[in-house]
Amino acid sequence: MTLFIKYIPVKYERQSLSADLKTIRDKGFDGVFFPLGKPFESGISKMKYFPVARMIELTRQAGLKAGIILDCFQNQLLWKKDTFSAPVNAMGATFNPQKWYHPVCPNNPLGLDFYHGLLEKVYRLGQVDYCLLENLRFPFFWQAEDLDIQHRVPPFCYCPFCVTEFSSMMGEVVSFAGQIIEMLPDWLEWRSGVVMNLVHDARDFLMKKTKLIISTPPLALIDLPFATGQLPLAFVDNGCLIAPALYHQTKIGNLLWIEDILDQYRLEFKMNKLFPIFKTRDENDLNNYLELISTNNFAGVIVDSWQSFSNASSENYSF
Repeated sequence: MTLFIKYIPVKYERQSLSADLKTIRDKGFDGVFFPLGKPFESGISKMKYFPVARMIELTRQAGLKAGIILDCFQNQLLWKKDTFSAPVNAMGATFNPQKWYHPVCPNNPLGLDFYHGLLEKVYRLGQVDYCLLENLRFPFFWQAEDLDIQHRVPPFCYCPFCVTEFSSMMGEVVSFAGQIIEMLPDWLEWRSGVVMNLVHDARDFLMKKTKLIISTPPLALIDLPFATGQLPLAFVDNGCLIAPALYHQTKIGNLLWIEDILDQYRLEFKMNKLFPIFKTRDENDLNNYLELISTNNFAGVIVDSWQSFSNASSENYSF
């Protein structure tokens, strides 16, 4: 089982990265995941990207494996565009961004263009060990949500793009949420089909270049299709690995909760199809997690993130 850690810098500094990579290797990690896109900066109008080809080269020189993170349908810069339209809930209200999360509907043309642009950038990198697809789903701010799903209908999205596409599939005009509630099984199936088509795009474009990993929120497995449109079993059937996030602000240090989530996956998956993600407060935390999962034959494990992990004593560190 390989142990990876996310490396999320504010900016690229060759000497600093080289030093950190040596430390990461010496601490027993086998690889690093880098974000493709740089953090959002106010005042910029164009997406900026890290020089990941150089970062991957340095990583391999340090004797480590390298992965790329794609933030697929979450982008603050797209929200700044005049032509952008925000996700809409079942009551007709647009999403109100909180903190860092700025979701993009996977049916939004701007979002689709951005997503396919990300795939092209990874393709041009050549061979990469792994590509982690984050937020490849319908909007769901799970970091701030109660994980006990009680919604009558999925929270998002009911924007004009979604309603138009669904109407086209159904062969009749659907114009308000009440109609969708009456057609809920069809709506849920259609949503999952939207996400699955995006997975097919990534697979067809990148499968010869890298191994694809799709992240999922830490929900009960049965709730994932309803809340997000994600079908983990179908992802695996299409050659992808699954990266369930095993952390939440209400579950800090709760090993029993982690074990419960993993038990649900054990019933449906071979463990070598999983690449779980942990967020740790310190090395002791990490050791507890690794002891818990030591008997599992995971494809790998990801720790989020080096900047948090290495500054765990900082007052700025939080889940």
